Amino acid sequence: MGRCWALLLLLLALGLCWSLVQAENTTIEDEYGPSEEAEEDDDEAAAEDEGTVEEPEEEESGWMSWPSRYNISVIASMLDNMYCAKWGPANHMYFQLANTFFLLSYLAPNGTYGILYLRSTLLVGCALFALWGWTVLCSLDAFLWNANFVAINFIHVCVLLYYLRPVKFSKEIEEVYIALFYPLKVSRHQFKKVLNCMKEIRALRYQEVYAHEKSTKVDSLSLVLSGKLVVSQNGRALHIVFPHQFLDSPEWFGVSTDEYFQVSITAMEEARVLLWHRDKLKLSIITDQFLQAVFDHILGRDVVKKLMQVSETMAASNNGNLPNNFDDAEDKPMLLIKKPGDGPGISALINRQIQGLPRIKYYYYAADPNAWRLGRIEETDHETTV
Repeated sequence: MGRCWALLLLLLALGLCWSLVQAENTTIEDEYGPSEEAEEDDDEAAAEDEGTVEEPEEEESGWMSWPSRYNISVIASMLDNMYCAKWGPANHMYFQLANTFFLLSYLAPNGTYGILYLRSTLLVGCALFALWGWTVLCSLDAFLWNANFVAINFIHVCVLLYYLRPVKFSKEIEEVYIALFYPLKVSRHQFKKVLNCMKEIRALRYQEVYAHEKSTKVDSLSLVLSGKLVVSQNGRALHIVFPHQFLDSPEWFGVSTDEYFQVSITAMEEARVLLWHRDKLKLSIITDQFLQAVFDHILGRDVVKKLMQVSETMAASNNGNLPNNFDDAEDKPMLLIKKPGDGPGISALINRQIQGLPRIKYYYYAADPNAWRLGRIEETDHETTV
């Protein structure tokens, strides 16, 4: 593109030089008459007609030869053109306003909004010039050129306004954006691109199974919007998934959509889960290295959290039964286990995670005496952004 502009400027410069040379040749003949060589040719032709040929005289060695006079005439004509004997009146107000907007366009800052400002000022300036050429100058070419400039800048302004349009999300999606993506400098337009790969928002009832172990395919990426779910394997609880955490973040790395979940996921209370088309999402961000890095970071951090929770659960299970003196302190949870014979897995899981997160507010709730349930657990994650 730069070479094309350079070639165009070179052609314009050559054309300008050729026009200047032609104009100077005309000026020299008008001011000094034909050159000496042309005069000698005329004299020889006249002598031949009369029958006598005059001997050519030796050329004077004076400094005012024809090439010298030519060079001096070029310089003199250029100086004469730079001098204005009489200035014309000031141009119309349209002309002045158009140049004012062109002056303002040179003050445009950097960035997208700066480009929008630049295009807007050029649009107004060219429109004023077109109006000046149509109504004052009465020049069709001046009007057509500036009308084309107006159309080009108008298209650019429309594209920029469309790109800068405000992007709004629902309350749940807005919370996800603020909690996970905004701290990593993901713009709303980039997050909108990610949301276009969304499959659905699925509502889960209490104790509804989201995924069955070794029977449900890993064909989506799931993010918990509200509620809590428990992940178990072979009937043994591993960890709890809170809002704004992923259900299948470990399967994101190195697991194809033809494979099956190795765990079961069950809703501990009414929950809402955001589902993305896994393959469609990967194809959408494969050309955007920034979004790839963002998802790898968010999902990798989520996997680390899950591993830490599983390790705490296994450690609590290996230590035997948990203490039952929860009434001794007000900040200890009260739990009801469905089958005591199943071991301390789920109780150890919940007890360790709740005691390990002092920012969690909880209370005991059991509507069914034969089932366990936690209600109104709110988690506030105050992690330092990496």
